[in-house]
Amino acid sequence: MSVIYEVTLDIDAGRAAEFDGWLQGHVGEMLALPGFLDARILKPEAEAGASNRRVVQYTLAGRAELDRYLAEHAPRMRAAGGERFGTALTASRRVLDLDRTLTPLPALPGSDADAHRCKNCGTPLQGKFCAECGQRSHTYVAPLRQILEDFASHHFGFDSKLLHSLVPLLFRPGFLTSEYCAGREERYVKPFRLYLFSSVLFFFLAAFMWPQLEHGSAGVANVVMGANANLTPAEKEQTRHKLEQSLADIDRQADGPEKQLAHAIVQGQLDSLNAVPKAVTRAAPSAATAKTAAGKPRMTYNAAVSDKGDLDIQLDANDAAKTGAEKGIVDTLSHIKDNEAEFKKQFYRNLPKMMFLFLPLVAILLKILYVRSRRLLVEHFIFTLHLHSLFFVIMLLLMLVLTTAKLLPGLGPLKDHAGSVVGWYVTIYFFLALKFFYRQSWLKTGLKFCLLFISYFIAMGITMAAALVLTAVEI
Repeated sequence: MSVIYEVTLDIDAGRAAEFDGWLQGHVGEMLALPGFLDARILKPEAEAGASNRRVVQYTLAGRAELDRYLAEHAPRMRAAGGERFGTALTASRRVLDLDRTLTPLPALPGSDADAHRCKNCGTPLQGKFCAECGQRSHTYVAPLRQILEDFASHHFGFDSKLLHSLVPLLFRPGFLTSEYCAGREERYVKPFRLYLFSSVLFFFLAAFMWPQLEHGSAGVANVVMGANANLTPAEKEQTRHKLEQSLADIDRQADGPEKQLAHAIVQGQLDSLNAVPKAVTRAAPSAATAKTAAGKPRMTYNAAVSDKGDLDIQLDANDAAKTGAEKGIVDTLSHIKDNEAEFKKQFYRNLPKMMFLFLPLVAILLKILYVRSRRLLVEHFIFTLHLHSLFFVIMLLLMLVLTTAKLLPGLGPLKDHAGSVVGWYVTIYFFLALKFFYRQSWLKTGLKFCLLFISYFIAMGITMAAALVLTAVEI
């Protein structure tokens, strides 16, 4: 139960003004001590011999907090006044137990006596939030705009902190993670909220924007997957012409590593574009190995992917001779082919779920590579959250650019180079984030970046395979 600690102070008339100024700061120091809830300075009516009396009442959380103050802080706080005013100041003290707190009766209709009290618990309000229960000071029936802002702020951290978080997220690699791990977390959106907001918004918009972009030569799907399967013949011819022009321009450049690298990249794109999808055939085994333990011949089947990305499965006439494992695989593939649209839709639904498997894998990889940094696994996980939040924000911006370029043909050059710019930006950002957060030398960071880059795509492959298996089971 709360207690009142009352201090009566008498000061000489000649030093009363100086004392009042000092007392304000002294009470503030008292309130900063643990257990003190509030304080009030009272000036009694003038009495004989007590015209310069001040009474200070402190409210403490309980008797234990008062005993702690008296044992640990009281000698120091009392000495401060004695050193300043000496014999000009006298003090007496007493402790009052707070028996009960009475609340006023409900106000009469039309009265504004309760206008500045919390609607939930009745506590007097001194700001935008109640100090007792945390409820906002506005009425329950708030405007729709306020309700939407409250929802976005509570679930996604969508408030003034978002802008303060997005700017360093985009342009200061590793900064947000360093700030969070240093304990300065209230200035920015929490890492998980930032990741949740950016990923949910990305996958939500991608569901509407990818269908319009996947047939373009620089669509988001092609940027992410590096695929040319969705191009029409006219778009393929146009892309082939551009790549051949790029090769001619590269060949005219001076010899050097940059030329070789650029030539290899463009040539690889051209080879991929010119490649004709062929059936992936599992050849029939030789006569010596064509029999299973039961004496039955193995099954031969062909699986191919068409130019449009459709799955084409062809089975030979010996369908009844499949082994149990082969029959399960072929049945699953046939079911996927028959429900290809649903398979793709369910696969995109499962991707956000599988990211929760992928993020811990990346955090564990960072823990292994930076084991001597003595950082906790959660710190590596926070780094991973910020890194992937950056990726989703960048991909959101890329989708907006591609959509705008599709609507405005004059922005064609921007559309053609946006994917490359994003790829290099994310790669360089990843490297700099490792350098500035873990603070190792450029050489060590470069070596670990290469190892992590390879491991990252291995982990991504595991996650994508798990998503495919999960989708195949679900449909």
